[in-house]
Amino acid sequence: MSVVLALVIAGIFPAASLYAWHEASDTHKGPEFGRGTALAYILQSHEKLGGLEVPSAWRERNLTPEGWVGSNTVEYTSGGWTVKVSNAVVQEPVYTIEVELSGDAGFQWKGTVDQEGNVVEIEFAMAQ
Repeated sequence: MSVVLALVIAGIFPAASLYAWHEASDTHKGPEFGRGTALAYILQSHEKLGGLEVPSAWRERNLTPEGWVGSNTVEYTSGGWTVKVSNAVVQEPVYTIEVELSGDAGFQWKGTVDQEGNVVEIEFAMAQ
């Protein structure tokens, strides 16, 4: 019985270790991460936007041309919100984000989000 248990443990441990290593090394966060991080930053950093709520459901559309390699662009829309997220296809991409909200509290924002969640604001303008 102890020989069977030892064989089972010997077989499971390397597989579990390999799985844990793969999960830990797979740090790439998707464009949804970039979108959410940018939106949280925008609402926290711009007092004029106080009271706005980020939609909980989005329509997603891949804008990357078929056969295109090297970069990816996804557009998310919900209500008056449009968020475009672009990135190079690399191990740890930095996301370029463009946000537009139409309506009374409308604005446009451009910036970047890295894999650590650091945001760099490039442009912000309230709608006229």
